[in-house]
Amino acid sequence: MKDRYETIDDVHGEGGFGKISKYRDKELDRFVAVKELRMLDDDAKERFRREAKALARMNHPNIPAIYDVEFGPDKMRIFFAFVEGKPLREMIAAPVIPTMDKARRWFTQVAAALEHAHFQGIIHRDVKPDNIIISPNEENATLVDFGIALTADDVKKLTKSGYVIGTPAYMSPEQANGETLDGRSDLWSIGITLYETLCGHLPRPGAYQALSDANEAIPPAVDNLIKDCLVQDRLSRIPSASEFIKRLRSAFRTDVPLSTLLTDARLHELIAALRQLSAEEFAARPRGQRLLLVNRLKDLLRINKPDLLTATAQFIALLVRLSRFETPNDYETVVSSALEWGFDKSYGPAWQGDEDIRDGLVEAAKAANKTAHQVISNAVLGFLDPKNLTSLSRWYLHSLRLLVTSLLANTNCEEKAEELAQVYDKINEASH
Repeated sequence: MKDRYETIDDVHGEGGFGKISKYRDKELDRFVAVKELRMLDDDAKERFRREAKALARMNHPNIPAIYDVEFGPDKMRIFFAFVEGKPLREMIAAPVIPTMDKARRWFTQVAAALEHAHFQGIIHRDVKPDNIIISPNEENATLVDFGIALTADDVKKLTKSGYVIGTPAYMSPEQANGETLDGRSDLWSIGITLYETLCGHLPRPGAYQALSDANEAIPPAVDNLIKDCLVQDRLSRIPSASEFIKRLRSAFRTDVPLSTLLTDARLHELIAALRQLSAEEFAARPRGQRLLLVNRLKDLLRINKPDLLTATAQFIALLVRLSRFETPNDYETVVSSALEWGFDKSYGPAWQGDEDIRDGLVEAAKAANKTAHQVISNAVLGFLDPKNLTSLSRWYLHSLRLLVTSLLANTNCEEKAEELAQVYDKINEASH
């Protein structure tokens, strides 16, 4: 092992039954994760051997691939694909909880991994935020640590009546009672984990507290899905991971006319409908509908409710992309709010600005016609005029540079070109 593998991080993490180390495979020039057994009693050895076999049987993009195993009298290791990213636990602990859009993508992938495992007859038994790794670009979720995954035959061989393994806060009632399990136990755990991801804490004892009541970005259908995962009687619980995926994907109404949504829809439904439109399609909607959306934004800005911060940010990110053909006054309202919420808005004690809004501003600046370009340019120049650039964070200056670069590169950049060029130079000077 010493000849082939270079140690990168000797203790990269802790798994259910052993430490995780990060190595570089010098022969194949790739990073590998090495799980080393912490407990060397016979049961632990058997669990470790079984994990290797379980992983070897699975082939799924959201489950780490196994490369090799090493069994010995005093050390046992599994070599598998190193998953770049950070645990979902860290995302939940951040000042701003993940958006519904990200949660839907991640949990669809995790449920797909469970569906594959269940088809192989394998139950994970420890689905929780610590065992879900989110990729650096936040596009992918990987389900890790199958160290206590059991098939029905494994249960008979390795456990005695009443022997329970897992994490208590995420256990189904039947798992806590030491009963024989099936895939529906993992669905209880994924329901608990989805709830925690969307609000930052575990469900509280007693009556279910609806997430959609406190956050308009969350559809009531998501609450219904979670409640169906948390049914005490597993025979009445949601039956499969594939059904979980189907219901999560269909939680947003996208087939309802915009005219209907504008009169009686919650914010999450408007966001879902707007995601289906291009700027040209948005401009083709009746003038009254477009004005209603701009006024909905004004209402959200006036209300400024803490539980609507994430949803409002999503709404702004969409409108700054879609409404660039609107009148200068209307578009100025959108762009000004995008600059404030994209750069200066505080979403928590240690969280400032919104990356999706900043990306939307850059996209709009690149595609803007002459009128929209002038609106964005004026708003950016006015936004930056009172600021001391040398006091701004590196990420802030980097995002400003991207935005000003996009404005300068636009073929409609004429009237404000010199002022923008001066600002660009000042941003670069402040950066260095």
